[in-house]
Amino acid sequence: MKNRSTILAIGLVIGLAGCASNASLTDEGEVRFPDLDSTYLKTGDFVDPDDVLRISEGQHKDQVRLLLGHPHFSEGIFGVREWDYAFNFYTGNGNEYITCQYKLLFDRDMRVKSTYWRDAQCPALLVPIQVEEFAIEPRQEKLMLPGDVLFDFDSAQLTLEGRRALERIVAAFDETKPPTNVRVVGYADRFGDEQHNLRLSQARAETVGNYLASQGVARASLEVVGRGQADPVVNCPGSIATPSVRECLKPNRRVEITLQYES
Repeated sequence: MKNRSTILAIGLVIGLAGCASNASLTDEGEVRFPDLDSTYLKTGDFVDPDDVLRISEGQHKDQVRLLLGHPHFSEGIFGVREWDYAFNFYTGNGNEYITCQYKLLFDRDMRVKSTYWRDAQCPALLVPIQVEEFAIEPRQEKLMLPGDVLFDFDSAQLTLEGRRALERIVAAFDETKPPTNVRVVGYADRFGDEQHNLRLSQARAETVGNYLASQGVARASLEVVGRGQADPVVNCPGSIATPSVRECLKPNRRVEITLQYES
C-alpha cells in the first residue's frame, strides 16, 4: 500500500545558489533584490518555464536575452553585471500564479556566473518532485524527477535547476532522520539506440549520485543504476519520434530516487 503526492517544494530552505558580487550582497551576506514595484512591467511576465530551464553558467548576455528578453528592472547602461526579472508561474491550481524574482550575475566577460531566486518556492515550481510513500517496513519513499529538466537533451550534465532540485531533497534530510539507503535509477524513453539509452541512463544516475554525495549524502548509502527504456510509466502510440509523441513519453525520461529508512 502506498500514498502518492506531488511535492512542489521539498524542504523550502534552498532558494539560492552560487556566489554574488559585493554589489548584490547586504552586510549580512544576503543577496539583494530590487523592489518588485520598481519593475516597468508592474504585473510580471508569463515566461515559458522551459526558457528559464535553458539558462546555464557561461552563457553570454545575448544568449540570455534571446531566452528571457530584456531585464525587467533598470540596471544601468554600461558594464552592468546583474540582470533582474519578474516572472509569473502558474501553481497548477486553476489560473492561480505567483510572481517570482530572478537574478543573474555575470562575470567580467559578461557571461552567466550564477543565478538566484528570491523565494524558494519558485525553483520548486520549475522542477516539481513527485513522491510516493510506501506503507511498509522499513519505511521507503520514492522521489521521481523529470529527466528533461534535470539534464539537457542527450546529456548527463545537471542543469542549474536540476542541481537546485537535488539540493532541496538533501536539505529535507536535515529535518528528519537521514535515510540509510539511497537508490538512484535513471530511465530513458524508447526512441534511439537501446544500448545508447542504457549508457545514458547509467551516466545520469551516476551524475545524480555524485551530486548527492557532494551535498553530504554518505557514499556508502548510495546505489546507482541505469535502466534505459525499461519500466515505462506511460505507453504512447507512434513509431516516429514526433514532438507530440516525445511529449507523451516525457514521464518515462526520469530519475527515481528511493529512500529507505531504519524502522
